[in-house]
Amino acid sequence: MDQTTHELRLSNWKAIIDSCQARPDGQTAMQWLAENNVPEKQYYYWLRRLRKQACEELKPMPAPAGLKPPTLSFAEFSARDLLPGPSATTPSQAVPMITIRTKHSTIEISSAVSETLAVRLIKAVSHAL
Repeated sequence: MDQTTHELRLSNWKAIIDSCQARPDGQTAMQWLAENNVPEKQYYYWLRRLRKQACEELKPMPAPAGLKPPTLSFAEFSARDLLPGPSATTPSQAVPMITIRTKHSTIEISSAVSETLAVRLIKAVSHAL
């Protein structure tokens, strides 16, 4: 199959999939497919192909030559080591336990933040870099 034929089929199936995805509330995909004489197996085949293509287009581009990717460094600290004294236990008195610096910003994570939130923040920052 040549590229033009493939692109035409892809375009047609994208329109069919978009229509099915925009079906009225309460109508199932199976009902929509039956009403529009769309073979279920073909629909899901093309849906997989379009999703795969979309994922491939979203893959990160390589960094330009000469630009080094940012590196993250982690250090493990005990909250007890970072607090100025035994009375500093409220969030307003907590000191930063983790400081993340990038070229354009600094993020300080307090010792009063839960471990779950700290992990989520670190993951979010690492993905943003």
